[in-house]
Parts: sequence; structure tokens; C-alpha cells
Amino acid sequence: MSSISTVNIGWLNPFLEILDEAGIDSAELLQVADLPILSFDDGSAMVPTAKVYDFVALANKASGTNDLGFQAGSCLDMSLLVPKTGGLGRRPGVLTALEHFIHVALKSSSKVDMWIETEPDKEGMVGFHYQGSFDSENLAFSTVEQYMVALMVRLLRYSKGRAWCPTLVNFRAASVPIRSARKLLGHAEIRCGEKTTSLIFPADCLHEALEQDPPAESIALRRHDRARSSRNEGELVYILRRTLGAYLPDGSMNIKLAARLCGVSVRTLQRRLSERGTSYSEQLEGVRCATAVRLLEDSKKRVTDIGRELGYRDPAIFTRAFRRWTGVAPSEYRRRRKR
Repeated sequence: MSSISTVNIGWLNPFLEILDEAGIDSAELLQVADLPILSFDDGSAMVPTAKVYDFVALANKASGTNDLGFQAGSCLDMSLLVPKTGGLGRRPGVLTALEHFIHVALKSSSKVDMWIETEPDKEGMVGFHYQGSFDSENLAFSTVEQYMVALMVRLLRYSKGRAWCPTLVNFRAASVPIRSARKLLGHAEIRCGEKTTSLIFPADCLHEALEQDPPAESIALRRHDRARSSRNEGELVYILRRTLGAYLPDGSMNIKLAARLCGVSVRTLQRRLSERGTSYSEQLEGVRCATAVRLLEDSKKRVTDIGRELGYRDPAIFTRAFRRWTGVAPSEYRRRRKR
């Protein structure tokens, strides 16, 4: 059974801000790419990576630029990608910061790999490598690669200063916009068409401490901190539930769209759900129920607002549905929880 690649939708925030500043309707592009607009308010929202790449490709075309990835990577809030200051006011070391960055990236993206290793043919050098979900034939590949390289370089500059640049930068893309690349990478050697995306730099950098903490910036990556509900993140049921959760505010998602977002046919989705003794409607109801219960824990949220977040425009319909799931009305459930 093939796994479905997913990613936290928060990684798109910089692209949205750039498009909005340029006067481009990002909401329309999200709709064309089948991405849920309202899920940006949920830091746990995981969506199919293929749809994110579709959106980036659309954003590229709409912006008319070839360095959108460099731009987006230059304005993401890095404070959430760097570990907190250590004890007694000591800042974490560079290696710790890189490992934390890798942890966040892998936690918020499936089928992505990042690692640090000694360069066997370059004495005293290490490589910081990135391997994405799609190959270089994808229309958005180069932009996503630019984005990740910009983040990797920025992270290391919190130790070495803004003028620091790696010795070598390898791109898998056949070419990069050289003027924009030079603006980011300075005098680093740039190679294209390589096997992996990587920064190569002196190993002694890893033993230093971060000289400054990243400032909070205008765009925040909403980290996915909620515990995962399945050990096997490639399970179709797990992917379906996470996808349904992201799309709830936009209304009921039909099975055709759900299957397309999960990267399978309707028949395959139905068959695999049946093999697990469940159905699409049961999964949709289950996600709605679990989400409603979680949201009711927040006493500041009105029941009518919770219903809308689940896709119910009529509060009475939400109340009837919740009573069917739990045996009590939402307001009664909340009162019992407070006892």
C-alpha cells in the first residue's frame, strides 16, 4: 500500500503574504488547488503535499517571478524553528539548532528527509541535506527547493552572522535565478542538477553557539504539536482523517474530493476503508465528533461558532448531530465536563 505525502499547511503562510502584498488573490489560487482556506487558523492542519505543490505552481505563474521560493524563505518567522535558549541564558549550539530544525520539518511533513553528514571527499566539511517529496519534473519543484535552501542558510546565519555563506550549495534543479541566488548565497559555489539539495560548510561551525536568537517576524509557521493518532503516518485512514479535519470549516467534503486529495480513486478509498471495517461517512462523522469535543473544552467558544467550524451553518443541525454522537446536546456536554 503506497503512502500519501502530507504537509502542515502553515508552511504556505509566506507565499500567501507575498501574493497578498502583490495584489494577487491567494484565496482563488487556494480554491483552484483544492486547499482549505479556513484551515490556516488550525496549527495542526495537514494537507496533501501534491496540493501544496499545485498551489505553489499556480503562485509562480500568477506572480510572474522565478525566485518566489527565495522570497518566501527570506520572510518566514524562524523563531519557531530554533530551540529555546538553554539554561543560565546560554544559547543552544549550532548542531542542536540544526537537529531541532530537522525535527520540526520532519514532524510537519511526511515523505521528506533531512540530515547532516560528514563529506567523505571534502576534509573538514559537513553537508546539510534536504530531500523533498517530488522530483525535479514537478512544476513547483524549483520554488520549493529555493524555499528550503533559504531557510537552511538563514538558520546557520544566526551563528555566523548575516554575511556568512556556505562553501558550496547543491541544487537538484537544472538551474536557479542566479541574481537572486547570489543575493542569498553570496560568494558560495553554486551547482545545479545534483543528486540532493545540500549546503556544504566547515564542520567547526557545528561546535559553535548561536550568536543571536531569531527575532519574531511578521509570518509565523504554525507548528503541528498535536499528538499523532497513528504510528503509521502513511495509513490511508490516518491521511483521510487529517485531510477531513482540515476541510471541515469549508463544509461537507464529498467522497470524490476526499479521494482525489488522498491520491486514490473513490473505489480504492471505499475498498480500503471497508477492509478496516469502516466507511467514508463513519470517518467523516468521527472526525466531526472528535473535533467538536475538543473545541467544547474551550469555554470561550460559543456552541454556534463551533458548529460553523465543523461546517454546519444551522446550529440546530449541529445540535442534533452532536446528540446523535454523544447522547447529549453540546451545551449539556460542556456543563457535565465542568463538574
